[in-house]
Amino acid sequence: MLMAVTPQTNATMEEIAQVIREGSSFVLCGHVGPDADCIGSQLSLWHALKALGKQATCVLVKDVPLPAGLSFMPGAEEMIPAERYQGTPDVFLGIDVPVRGRIGEAACSILDGAATSITIDHHSSNERMCDYAYIDPDSASASILVWEVVKLLCENPPVESAYCAYAGLVGDTGGFRYQNSDAVAFRAASELVTYDFDPASVASHLYQSRTLASVKLAAPAIEHMVINAEGTYALSWVTIEDLQAVEAQESDTEPLIDVLRSLAGIRVACMMREKEDEVRVSLRAKDDTDVSVLARELGGGGHCAAAGLTLHLPIDGAIALMLEKLDALVKTGPED
Repeated sequence: MLMAVTPQTNATMEEIAQVIREGSSFVLCGHVGPDADCIGSQLSLWHALKALGKQATCVLVKDVPLPAGLSFMPGAEEMIPAERYQGTPDVFLGIDVPVRGRIGEAACSILDGAATSITIDHHSSNERMCDYAYIDPDSASASILVWEVVKLLCENPPVESAYCAYAGLVGDTGGFRYQNSDAVAFRAASELVTYDFDPASVASHLYQSRTLASVKLAAPAIEHMVINAEGTYALSWVTIEDLQAVEAQESDTEPLIDVLRSLAGIRVACMMREKEDEVRVSLRAKDDTDVSVLARELGGGGHCAAAGLTLHLPIDGAIALMLEKLDALVKTGPED
């Protein structure tokens, strides 16, 4: 299971498991705008900690409800906003997040007050957020790294831990459609589905439970779509007015980038969402083009094939900037 860990990694899985064994109270925190892997990873370890008789709380960076497509995971209803947490934990666990800038002020306060802290993640970063860190960017999901820790902690891991880890893996591999669906990912999936849960239910919740508003948003996204002359990238956006017209929530925009990504010949897809004072940008690659390079250049981050950033620009300015950056990105070629 050990792969190409980053220079920020300073602990083994067993060392991390030992720190956890010695602790009594824990706060688990993921990143802002959590996805299936973020929530699944937190809850997988949370169930293991509860099974061991530990005090554990999963916190959310923002005080907003989880999207319906993620709240199906057992234990999701127990998650609370970081600002509502009271107390000082023995251990702060940063899961699926490597840097302070992605966990918000309230969670940073919890981190600073904790006796010790641990990062388990698969996002590359030039900084270390916690005392102990295991960061493997080759891992298809953070959840299968967490699962390795769960197995070290529990002789018989709870089925809920397996279910949530599997949900995280399915989410970050796009249902095993993305480039990160490697042999390690499939071996992990094969092991996880031996537990007593229905794997099809995970796919149903993640990919077959879209709201009507989300489906309706595809219309303006397609209408706005821009494809470069070579057909190698597609860019689109939805405005505040688009969301209001169909009474959509932010989470309803998440599937839209797959509309762009599904186009034949497209190497890079870029989907933007206008907010009151910023524009959120999602990037996906279908080949070896590293979209995280572009995201980091503009203050964001992510993986080679999936990254994101925030632009503090009007939507027109954001569109112009991203078209310029995408032109440069696809001209370099995936091998660069």
